[in-house]
Amino acid sequence: MVHMAARLRILVSGLLVACSCEGNGQRTLTAHDAGGAGGSGGSQSAKCVPGASAKCYCPTGQQSAQTCTSAGTFAPCVCFAPAGSPDAGAPAACVPGASAECYCPTGQQGSQMCMSAGTFAACVCAAPTVDAGGVGGNDGAVVSSPDAPSATGGSDAIVATGGTGGSDARAAMGAVGGSDGAIATGGASVTDGAVATGGVDASNAPVATGGMGEGGTAATSPAPAIISFTATPAAISTGQSSTLSWTVTDTTMLSIDQGVGSVSGTTSQVVTPTQTTTYTLTLNGSISAQVTVTVVPLPSITSFGANPTLISAGDIATLTAVFSGGTGTLDQGIGAVTSGSERSTGPIGKTTTYTLTVTNAVGGSATAQVTVVVGLFTATGSMTTGREWHTATLLPSEKVLIAGGEGGSTSAELYDPTAGTFAATGSMTTGREWHTATLLPSGMVLIAGGGDSSAEVYDPAAGTFTSTGDMTAARYDHTATLLPSGMVFIAGGGYYNNDGSSTSLASAELYDPGAGIFTATVSMTVAREGHTAILLPSGDVLIAGGVDASGNILASAELYDPGAGTFTATGSMTVAREGHTAILLPSGDVLIAGGYGDLASAELYDPAARTFTPTGGMTAERYGHTATLLPSGKVLIAGGEGGNTSAELYDPTSGTFTATGSMTTGREWHTATLSPDGKVLIAGGGDDNGNALASAELYDE
Repeated sequence: MVHMAARLRILVSGLLVACSCEGNGQRTLTAHDAGGAGGSGGSQSAKCVPGASAKCYCPTGQQSAQTCTSAGTFAPCVCFAPAGSPDAGAPAACVPGASAECYCPTGQQGSQMCMSAGTFAACVCAAPTVDAGGVGGNDGAVVSSPDAPSATGGSDAIVATGGTGGSDARAAMGAVGGSDGAIATGGASVTDGAVATGGVDASNAPVATGGMGEGGTAATSPAPAIISFTATPAAISTGQSSTLSWTVTDTTMLSIDQGVGSVSGTTSQVVTPTQTTTYTLTLNGSISAQVTVTVVPLPSITSFGANPTLISAGDIATLTAVFSGGTGTLDQGIGAVTSGSERSTGPIGKTTTYTLTVTNAVGGSATAQVTVVVGLFTATGSMTTGREWHTATLLPSEKVLIAGGEGGSTSAELYDPTAGTFAATGSMTTGREWHTATLLPSGMVLIAGGGDSSAEVYDPAAGTFTSTGDMTAARYDHTATLLPSGMVFIAGGGYYNNDGSSTSLASAELYDPGAGIFTATVSMTVAREGHTAILLPSGDVLIAGGVDASGNILASAELYDPGAGTFTATGSMTVAREGHTAILLPSGDVLIAGGYGDLASAELYDPAARTFTPTGGMTAERYGHTATLLPSGKVLIAGGEGGNTSAELYDPTSGTFTATGSMTTGREWHTATLSPDGKVLIAGGGDDNGNALASAELYDE
């Protein structure tokens, strides 16, 4: 009988090493001729039995155990220094790059590679190989025991391709068996001999992997190895990511440190380190490689400003930036900038935001912005008297008629935009406040209500006021809208009771300039005062918000159809409002903004859908403010309750409000009139102490 453990001596870097496998793993050799013809000469890897224990011989002369893992492969062979040496019992390194063979439970040779760490990789076993051209016994025989019975090349002999069995012989591929011979692939045995690659006899000589046998080649699996481990990009900035990539011979047991964990079965991993980090890729618990990802800090911007930040159209500003950790660039066509230097904006035609971008060597960036506001309020001549709750009407001459105001003043005056001065004109026939003033197609101005039912007409050519027919009801804080027909539509408002209290009105009426008379029309669906009225492109009039007869602030809205002479309810506003503003935008939508309670909210009315939807909020809460459509299509919102000096612009394109220059004086319940030159005349109003103001100023977009 052949001994249970067959040994194979091998040469590794000039050291005599022996590796033997014994234990639970069973080796099986199969010879098959299928009627005299052998199988094909291929080979494949074979798994050992999990838990099987095998031995290997080390360069130090010490034996070391290797165990079959749950994956069906042997764990790496670990060698120890021999007894009696200074390092006895300590692991001893093998020579990196050395390749050794070991005898496996399958009867095939296996290979193990000495890695850069000085330890052997796991033994990789190959499945038995059946080669073409073999001459078998009676239909072949299978031996499933490590100890083969004595046989000759006759009946029931164990014969590999091209081999002849001898007494107690174990025949490997292409080999001739000898007594107790251990045969390597492609060799012929001698007593206790081993054959080197290519079949050269050498008593007691080791056999290197890869011997060739007649009809086939012994196959071995590649030793586990890390071929490459890279990071792309290798340098990043804070907040950026890098991709770790690797190529290995086996991906079943892979892991990366730094909290990444197992990456088995993959070839890449995205990481986002917050600082420079070295990553270690570990294969099969012992083979490793490293790569470092360098993290470059983001640039730092200390300051970025403009001087001045508020200018008139056509003026310039100077931009200054202080930064570190990168190169700076300014947008708006300015270009590169160095830290601490100044760059000119060049002439600015409209409010502009400038962005500084500082970029480091790996693409990380930091940004800062500054806005130069074009839109200056400048003082102009003062009115002849303080006024609040007055009216202002642009005349065909481009002069502006200012009339009435706080205390029921009868006085009126004209503003001359060329001279920038106010001059008195004829007085009204009746003192008025909270009245309305409407420019008629004739160039005359209809002045109506303001506490009573009277009305009068101003003639710019004569500079005089003349009474016209009375309204059907006394009104103040009502609305007056010029219709396409030339008629003036008067709606709602309040009237004073004998006891000094007031009541909201639902009634409405029409003024006929040709006849000089007012005629009642159908009433609104609800009484309102402090509401707004806007003529829509369709010819209908949108009535929104206000206060009802019970003092409730309203969110409801309705439409007046001049052709049918009817009011119809439409969608309600998203917020109840009184003392708000309403402006028809170029799109046909209506902007509703602010209102009592110091509202900062705003919304849009869509005439086609007949619905209100929120839009961007104002930068400040406002009530008793003004809203003016500018030539640019933006809307100037200015002042408000509490003598507010601030102003802002609404951009219909973006649906947002942005601050613009502040007024020279805080105002509420003032007037705002757009001149043909694009400037807005802001006149009068009340200050924070309740005083009526005579001052005026101009806004230039």
